[in-house]
Amino acid sequence: MSKDKKSILLIDDHDLILQGIKYIVDQIPEINRFCTASSGEETDKWLSNQHFDLYILDLELPDVSGFDLIDHIREKDANARIIVNTMHDEIWNISRLLQMEVSSVILKSSNIQEVKQAILTVLSGQRYFCNHFEQLQRKLKNTDTGVFPNDVLTTREMDVLQAIADGLSTNEIAELLHLSDNTIESHRKRLMLKLSARNAVDLVMIAISKGIISLKKR
Repeated sequence: MSKDKKSILLIDDHDLILQGIKYIVDQIPEINRFCTASSGEETDKWLSNQHFDLYILDLELPDVSGFDLIDHIREKDANARIIVNTMHDEIWNISRLLQMEVSSVILKSSNIQEVKQAILTVLSGQRYFCNHFEQLQRKLKNTDTGVFPNDVLTTREMDVLQAIADGLSTNEIAELLHLSDNTIESHRKRLMLKLSARNAVDLVMIAISKGIISLKKR
């Protein structure tokens, strides 16, 4: 790791997590600046005039999805090093994080040493996944075919599913995602098969019950 001092932005709305990460960071001499944000809005204020060597974020924030925030950070900094610190180990979350190629995933059940190791490893330019995440990843991977199980949703399928839950029609979703109506219909049929849904309402209810999506407040 470079001897230059590093900066971190921690994005989490749980004070206990903020204090815990700060305690760990205080033990790492390579870091000289540690800033915090508890929402997407606060994060955007930091991003407007600051650069950080590392971002640590939760997937659940009061005003934005962690997945959307990752995309937003990368719009500002294409090479951003991002550690996701989450309590959610559902298969769709694991699959999506791997597809997004984040630098690291540590579950909130991880011990202090794992969190510290994740920070140091990512700052050195490498990727790091906590032991539990690695175990889940191995369980998901089919060693014979090298593919994930059929019920894991792709990022595009997640986009279509959320749009369906928001009440958009096929044509509206196609315009939103810059795809054809036929492509959206193909995604819709695939979603129905993967989640064993009978219709759009059933699809949304199953997705919500499994915690895959949530209805947006209007």
